[in-house]
Amino acid sequence: MKVGVIDSGAGGLTILNAIHKKQPYLDLVYLADDAFAPYGSKSIPQLQERLIKIGQFFENEKVSAIVVACNTATVAAIDALRASTSLPIIGVEPAVKPAFRISKQRKVAVLGTPVTAQSPRLNQLIGLWKSDSQVSIMSSDTLAFDIDAWPETEDKIKQTINVLSQDMLAQNIDTLVLACTHYPLVKHLFVQALGSECEIIEPSEGVTAQLIRRLEASYPEQMNALQNSSSQPKGQIELCSSLGAKNMQRLTSWVVASDAISDKRHVNI
Repeated sequence: MKVGVIDSGAGGLTILNAIHKKQPYLDLVYLADDAFAPYGSKSIPQLQERLIKIGQFFENEKVSAIVVACNTATVAAIDALRASTSLPIIGVEPAVKPAFRISKQRKVAVLGTPVTAQSPRLNQLIGLWKSDSQVSIMSSDTLAFDIDAWPETEDKIKQTINVLSQDMLAQNIDTLVLACTHYPLVKHLFVQALGSECEIIEPSEGVTAQLIRRLEASYPEQMNALQNSSSQPKGQIELCSSLGAKNMQRLTSWVVASDAISDKRHVNI
């Protein structure tokens, strides 16, 4: 069984790594839409049109489900994608619910791209779960794009994270929600800047669990056979980029199970 995973660059590999670790028998096709990056600077109509085209690509790849492993694409365009295909679609939402639950000082920061930070869906989630917590919604125009250019941009990334972290420390933030799938790739830099007292929450495990629930509901016989087979071979990972080979080495470097990579290719979207 094959699952498609999409992000504007390398960020969704945090989700892919979690899926492969939890369900290693699944084949995974990862599309880094580098040619259209950064998603955070695009309009909602542009993102909707792009995601519909990406859905058509994954349908041609014969996937059984699509994971939109990008907060920006989820809040801006996932409804348009769902309306264009019958495949199960799993999105990524900022993990604000667990953040509010564990915050001891009731001071939570949510860090995303500008599109995510300004989205009605994020504000709905915060309103639903915040209770008596104080919430700081923060964004960066450049951080996700700079992470895609790692390691050449390491110094710039550190500077951006330090500026954001100083603002959080001044507000006595004790829990940070990483509301962009790129950001967990440099979680260690947030830990260095904020200290171990600040809890950092990211969504990869929750997205993986939702994917498995949807697959079990949509393909019960196939999933039962996969999960209960003692001789099931491990799944393979295909890496695709809309930009070509330019960023393929960077993408490969973020894949934990690099031995599972079976193919790397350029795709035109």
